[in-house]
Amino acid sequence: MSILCSNEKGWVISHYDYSKNLYRNVHSPTGNIDLAYNKSLFKITTPFMRDQEAEKLAAFLSSDSSLKKVRKRRCQTANDTEVQLVQKVHESLLKEARNISNFQLSVTHFDILENNATARNFVNEFYESQREGKNLKEYGLFKGTNVISIPQVVEINNRLYVMPPYSSFICCNLNDLNENDKKFDFILLDPPWWNKHVRRKKMNNCCKGYEMMRDDDIANIPISSYLQDTGLVGIWCTNGSSHIKAIKQSYFPQWGLEYVATWFWIKVTDSGEPVCSFTNSNGKRPYERIIFGASQKRRFQNPEEFKCFLSVPSALHSHKPPLVDILKDYLPENVKCLELFARYLLPGWTSVGNEVILLQSLSLFEQLEVE
Repeated sequence: MSILCSNEKGWVISHYDYSKNLYRNVHSPTGNIDLAYNKSLFKITTPFMRDQEAEKLAAFLSSDSSLKKVRKRRCQTANDTEVQLVQKVHESLLKEARNISNFQLSVTHFDILENNATARNFVNEFYESQREGKNLKEYGLFKGTNVISIPQVVEINNRLYVMPPYSSFICCNLNDLNENDKKFDFILLDPPWWNKHVRRKKMNNCCKGYEMMRDDDIANIPISSYLQDTGLVGIWCTNGSSHIKAIKQSYFPQWGLEYVATWFWIKVTDSGEPVCSFTNSNGKRPYERIIFGASQKRRFQNPEEFKCFLSVPSALHSHKPPLVDILKDYLPENVKCLELFARYLLPGWTSVGNEVILLQSLSLFEQLEVE
């Protein structure tokens, strides 16, 4: 279970807790073990900034009064209506979470200087380890399935991965996907949007980036071939207005869908502070969105407009939080779900992408002590 608490505006969820609950009694070559994602992945103690910025901030925060000024500045209300609404929901959900003793961490001078180094170093070491031998893209098309009710550690291409129960994957480019005989109730996409930041990251480290796609290429994905007549589609989207417009005015009509709602993922630190200011002068926002489109024949409840969910993000690039629990009320029982451009697996889902099991690597998990 990923949900920590909720109210009428949305949910507070924990990606780490979800992994801890999911990967119990994992069947491995050494016997059954309990696993969870390594806590270092979620050690996001301070907002995102460059090391030089962190050093300057730490120097400035030499007194409590200075710290109060910075916090007050970060809490200023933005002028943009959408940002204002998300900011208010953030405050509401954070209050709910703190009432049950979550996000109680007090940030220290050392935390600011450390600048999330534990998480960043762990991720860098992981990507460096992926440079050894072939990466997943070089193996071409291959598939895998866990047909049993417990998670398993399996060896794939000389590396160990953790497979959730009843999960299946296809490692391929979407152009090579040939699953038109299967129909799904819900399809989730996390497209590799064309983005200068990602392009620079890919140049610096091939494991951190992926082949980006233009809007027209994404629109041409044959979603209607995979979707049930009563199906629902969700698309992770950046805050770029051109991408939002493309989804609503191009993708959905081409796929025979109608726009129904937008949800917002609010990213916060261990203390509940947004990972960047809502009033950030460079236009960055501490949230991403999921845009939902539905078939006209859909018989189930559609997602309501402007729901939010709040969580500490993984330090891994594009490691989105699991939506399994917060989507339950909008999907049928025994639901069949498909994720495209996936980078990790979910129980009962079919996942597709050319890095589809990358974030299932056993090296990202830690063994838990028996309680």
